[in-house]
Amino acid sequence: MAALRLYQHSFRAMGCQVNIWLETEANGDAVLQPIPEQFEGYEDILSRFRPDSELSQLNRRAGQWVKVSPILLENLHAARQAARLTEGLYNPLILEALIAVGYDRPFAQMQTQPEIKWTLEAVHIPKWDQFEVDLTKQMVRVPANSQVDLGGIAKGWAAEMIANQLSKWGACLVDVGGDLVARGRAWDVTVAEAGDAEDVPALVNLKIANASVITTGIDYRHWIVNGRTQHHIIDPRTGQPADTDVLTVTIIHPHAPTAEAFAKAVFLLGSDAGLEWLHHQWHGAGLVTRTDGTVLASSRFLQHLTTSV
Repeated sequence: MAALRLYQHSFRAMGCQVNIWLETEANGDAVLQPIPEQFEGYEDILSRFRPDSELSQLNRRAGQWVKVSPILLENLHAARQAARLTEGLYNPLILEALIAVGYDRPFAQMQTQPEIKWTLEAVHIPKWDQFEVDLTKQMVRVPANSQVDLGGIAKGWAAEMIANQLSKWGACLVDVGGDLVARGRAWDVTVAEAGDAEDVPALVNLKIANASVITTGIDYRHWIVNGRTQHHIIDPRTGQPADTDVLTVTIIHPHAPTAEAFAKAVFLLGSDAGLEWLHHQWHGAGLVTRTDGTVLASSRFLQHLTTSV
């Protein structure tokens, strides 16, 4: 009988660092070797930054019913469900607004051009329920004059897909740019303090089993347009970057795409109202760092802590 070993594999995909840990008696290197190619395939379908991706082709056909692949259909359905659960606070139809504030290329490329000259005009974002998904016919319709951005939903979905795939070989932890999915046993994970440095200290340590941990915020992904700081979290009610007292949000939830949407909802509502909203959801635990540096945690989040806030 082979000994249980912990294997680790790291690479870049979806514009971020991917780290995977697999505890197995099998040949873990052989199991993990094809994973980067899988991510490449996901990006060919789901990336808004690839002009020939299936998502980009769909966006160019806004207003029409379009038959899509199973992977794109699953992500679009997850996005629509997330919008429904958050009553539109998460809305996948924000791409035009993101482009309007300068987020028109991968963030790594934006960092090489620190100030962007752009027209900062509020963009009308259609209501989430104008985006239609027909699971039976495998067809979707993006509203005319709008575009879909799957962003964090796709990252969370990819992390969850890979974790579910690897779990048949043993316990695993998948980290896609800070979106974590744990399977098979309890894993010790760290939520870093807010900040845009490469190495930031731990804010809290958690123990997570068969769940996802998703962090979103504006501490890293922000830029200057016409002398004003902008960020990527769009408020669909205004079509502009959100004005909130929240710097970062971390959500623990069984389902990674839902955790992504809940993080956006808490961010948009603000720290107090956001955590109150989260308390009334069926699942979900939250940690908020405010712009003034104070930290708040929901009671369900405290149950996962191995260090105090």
